[in-house]
Amino acid sequence: MAEFPEYKETPGTCAVCGNSPVNHKIAYVLNTLSVFFSQLSYRGSNSRLLAFLEGAARRGTEFLDASLIWIWSKLGAVTLGSDPTKARTYRSQVIWEEAQRRGIHMEQIFLFKKATDLYRAQIGGRHVIFKSIPVPPELPQDAYLWIDDKYLLKKKLASLGVPTPATRSVRTLAQARTAFQEIGAPLVVKPRSGSRGRHTTIGIDNEKDLIPAFQSARQLGMFVSIEKYLEGPVCRATLVGGTLAGFFAAMPPQIIGDGVSTVSELVQKANATRPERVQEIVLTEEVRAYLTRQSLDVDAIPAKGRTVLLTHRTGRLFGGATRELLDTVHPKLRAYLEKAGSELSAPVVGFDLIIPDPETDPDTQRWGIIEANSLPFIDLHYLPLYGIPSNPAAQVWDLWNR
Repeated sequence: MAEFPEYKETPGTCAVCGNSPVNHKIAYVLNTLSVFFSQLSYRGSNSRLLAFLEGAARRGTEFLDASLIWIWSKLGAVTLGSDPTKARTYRSQVIWEEAQRRGIHMEQIFLFKKATDLYRAQIGGRHVIFKSIPVPPELPQDAYLWIDDKYLLKKKLASLGVPTPATRSVRTLAQARTAFQEIGAPLVVKPRSGSRGRHTTIGIDNEKDLIPAFQSARQLGMFVSIEKYLEGPVCRATLVGGTLAGFFAAMPPQIIGDGVSTVSELVQKANATRPERVQEIVLTEEVRAYLTRQSLDVDAIPAKGRTVLLTHRTGRLFGGATRELLDTVHPKLRAYLEKAGSELSAPVVGFDLIIPDPETDPDTQRWGIIEANSLPFIDLHYLPLYGIPSNPAAQVWDLWNR
């Protein structure tokens, strides 16, 4: 059997957290509290009082942040940087670079000389403090209080007629088994709150595999989301002001059987011919477990022509591919996404969806939005492996002209 390198894990990291491990105990508390808070916010989402209070808090925070930055800078605790390449994330860097093109003065905030992902921009004679993506505080934003909750988001979108996979929120294994019977295999099991695909298990088609999948998701929160498995690339639709500003499709690493080579050998061939910007496929324990659920292992010989997905994780960092499709996404799919973006009080939002072919009529396919991101990685649209890059940062700054 061919040998492949494993990801080098450091103490405290977790294989099923992927490339963004978190402290499980802290994540459990934060994700559980997030669900409770999201439920309260969702119930009051149609309340004018809640919208007023949320808006007032935002405007008050803008004044308080500016005052605190001024005071801390006088005390020497805060310094300001002017180099966009020092931004903590590429998401922030593309925002900064677009600000420079528009003549908007933007600076990074350093706390005790340590770089943060907080920034200050001078817009229209006022200093605005923001994390990564600047959203005008005057715009309604109360949906940000709950849209990261995977279950509540699907509930809201379903009420708008926007496709989502059947989903249940559960807390116990007994409830998980009931959801398995009600929804039907195959299933996806994941924490109800959280991101980056942490502790997500896909392709569950029997109750035996359901148990460890539920236990894994439960490590990151009291609430677990169980939903119908959809086939196709994982896509990111970025909406700015209710308009589609970027559409990115990410494919997982995969191999195609030739009837002769083993999985290991096919992976080795894929790695040898991969594009320069694509990372090698690594046969981690997570990948091996995913193969097992497909009745395969690294020594198995897939039938000729059989496509074998290796993990639920997508994109170049895992040996997959990425494509930007903003100009070619089907008009009906665009309409669904813009309806969802317009109906939610979230000026900038990223929808994750799964659809077999984004360029053909969505009504002829089984597809759905699976989650939303209140602080989306808009930089995904700038460095695709294929397709023409999009520039959502331009539309973000356009919000300040409305």
